[in-house]
Amino acid sequence: MITQSISEARRKLGELIELARQGEDVVIIKDSKPVATLMPISDANLRFIPLSSAKMQRFKARLKKDPGISFPSLEAAVRHMKKEFRKKA
Repeated sequence: MITQSISEARRKLGELIELARQGEDVVIIKDSKPVATLMPISDANLRFIPLSSAKMQRFKARLKKDPGISFPSLEAAVRHMKKEFRKKA
């Protein structure tokens, strides 16, 4: 396991990602406390849940309505989509 400060991780991000791809866990620290981890993932770690045809159509319509939509984080995007799909389910 490798430990790096946030500032050092910024400078070495590409190198740290490559180490993670090779199986090394990388812990990012701030004020001597762990705040994030880079670790390898595989296809088995990713779960894809197919959208129903109706949900896919709503998703496409949403993108057409607001093609510049963006989110500050992946978590924010997921929360938004869950909320949208829950309203119209």
